Amino acid sequence: MRVVDVRTETQAPAGWSYEVAVRRDGQESAHVVTLSWADHDFWCGGTLAPSRVVQAVVEYLLDHAPITLPARFDAAKARRWAPRIDDEIRTPQG
Repeated sequence: MRVVDVRTETQAPAGWSYEVAVRRDGQESAHVVTLSWADHDFWCGGTLAPSRVVQAVVEYLLDHAPITLPARFDAAKARRWAPRIDDEIRTPQG
């Protein structure tokens, strides 16, 4: 079982920065994930809280990307690690 806990939100230039804890297989790792306003708008059209988008990105990476999450990364980098992420987490808009 895995748990993604978005713990803190900080305003950053052109977006937000989050401290995220991931617990799985009895171990915990800490990450700082940034999210731009543009990516937030692209992925959800503003319909979800930015922290929820970060949670969805991290959960998707854990389930679909063959990587170990780095300690710091921008959510947009998820596209390199999991090319289908845009199609699979983007909420319908309109």
